Amino acid sequence: MKKNVFKLNVSQELLMFTAIGISSHENDYRLSWSLNEHLGLQFVFQSKGHIAGTEEFACFCHTDETQTLWLISNRCSNGFLLPKYKNFDFILKFDRKLSENDLNSWLQDLKKAPLISALLPLPVERQIFARLS
Repeated sequence: MKKNVFKLNVSQELLMFTAIGISSHENDYRLSWSLNEHLGLQFVFQSKGHIAGTEEFACFCHTDETQTLWLISNRCSNGFLLPKYKNFDFILKFDRKLSENDLNSWLQDLKKAPLISALLPLPVERQIFARLS
């Protein structure tokens, strides 16, 4: 049986974003509200976006003069957005690649947020790019 293989040719410039996996037992709207209160952000519900095929994942967006952040649910009724990271309930995606200092600062601030039980920076690889872009 012949197998079709498709290669995703992605330039390094497109892989320039940062993603953080977040574990929380709260609903998406409660977590976004908590991050707004704790970090002074303004996450707004965008919709249940069709990010990966036909599955719908809740998306919240925060935009300011320096960046755009996306809080994306990693779970839906049919499975996971990033099955490799199914232990995380949410993905926080930055529209740019954060410096090491900025990333550490965000991680410290997020660790203090009351509704987050665990978090970890996710390596930006082609699988994540294909699902989050």
